[in-house]
Amino acid sequence: MRHDLRHAVRLNSRTLADLAWAIVELAVARVGLTSKRASAGPAANDATGAIDNLDAADHLLVERVAFAIPRAAARVPWRSDCLVQALAAERWLRRSGVPSTIHFGVPKDQGGMFEAHAWLTVGERVVTGGDIAGHSPFRR
Repeated sequence: MRHDLRHAVRLNSRTLADLAWAIVELAVARVGLTSKRASAGPAANDATGAIDNLDAADHLLVERVAFAIPRAAARVPWRSDCLVQALAAERWLRRSGVPSTIHFGVPKDQGGMFEAHAWLTVGERVVTGGDIAGHSPFRR
């Protein structure tokens, strides 16, 4: 904890605000998943190629979200796995009009066990979900 605080004082105000906002988005996503009133999730929108159509401010927002969400998720006291992170980032970007797509998939080599993963993309840019090279997305 002291280590995190020492690093936090070195961050600029924009980054600190992004991390705080990421915590809010992660909390909303987590509560939404655990609520009995939770829907099946946001409607999918086709964001293929959308990153090429974004202006510089939107590109910067995508990078800020990609930085803040996983770092905040690693430090909150509730479970913020890949689905929670994807939902949080999707909501943050949607509010600014940046189209994104949540993907669900499985590892290419499962070894007989079922394991799922979720990630968020803007165009081809993976925003949350880490390195997805070893995963195959479910197809509609």
